[in-house]
Amino acid sequence: MQYKLGLYEKAMPNNLSWEEKIKTAKKIGYDYLEMSIDESYDKISRLDWDKEKIIYIRNIQIKENFFIESICLSAQRKYPLGSQKWENESINLVKKAIIFAKKMGIRYIMLQGYDCYYDEISNQNSKIRFNKNLKEVTKFAALEGITLGIETMENDFMNTIEKVMKCIKYINSPYLMVYPDLGNITNATNNILKDIEFGKGYILAVHLKETIPGKFREVPYGKGNVDFSNAILKFYSQGVHRYVSECWYCGEENWEDILINNLNFLNNKFNYS
Repeated sequence: MQYKLGLYEKAMPNNLSWEEKIKTAKKIGYDYLEMSIDESYDKISRLDWDKEKIIYIRNIQIKENFFIESICLSAQRKYPLGSQKWENESINLVKKAIIFAKKMGIRYIMLQGYDCYYDEISNQNSKIRFNKNLKEVTKFAALEGITLGIETMENDFMNTIEKVMKCIKYINSPYLMVYPDLGNITNATNNILKDIEFGKGYILAVHLKETIPGKFREVPYGKGNVDFSNAILKFYSQGVHRYVSECWYCGEENWEDILINNLNFLNNKFNYS
């Protein structure tokens, strides 16, 4: 099987420099990095990096021949596209991320399938707002040549590929696709392979994450209930060649060994698919 397996930035300690993160992921054997833009000030402020900082980071990638190729825009938990309170901020966040991606040479952005998250309740109005604002930012992404992918989340709004596809077909743009989280859809449906079929031709990449019922993060690979081999075979048969190991650094001293084991675990799932 021909595939690329990226590493989620948060799998490494946050205090590492970008040069250290790039060199570490390359040394271990991953194919690229996925940058996290979460809701912390430190991560959101990356969208305001000046030209010199961007050139510096890009030069490291060129020197190492190892690249940051995607962004996970989880800051949308704070500023979801369906929010009434944060509507303007949510649109501006995605547009800033698109411009940032263009400057960084990053080709696609994972969006969060949340219409609202913290202090607002999902309802018909929030869903209408989500679709309206998604249409606006997708048009902006098309103008800039950046592809957006909606992640399947842990919420009822968009926890399956089938649900995301309804939104994709409504927007109807080649710059908006599905970016499934395999762990999330495992917890959302009893027929994972059928759900994957709904996204045929529209799947941008896949997050390979371990989960157990009711728990969506920080489950070690091999300790959950995700059927990686059969799901990967299904994704691959539909032409999907890009994947990301989504795992988290949780303060372990042997975190590099954990990443090596995670890489071997997932590569074996491809070998047996």
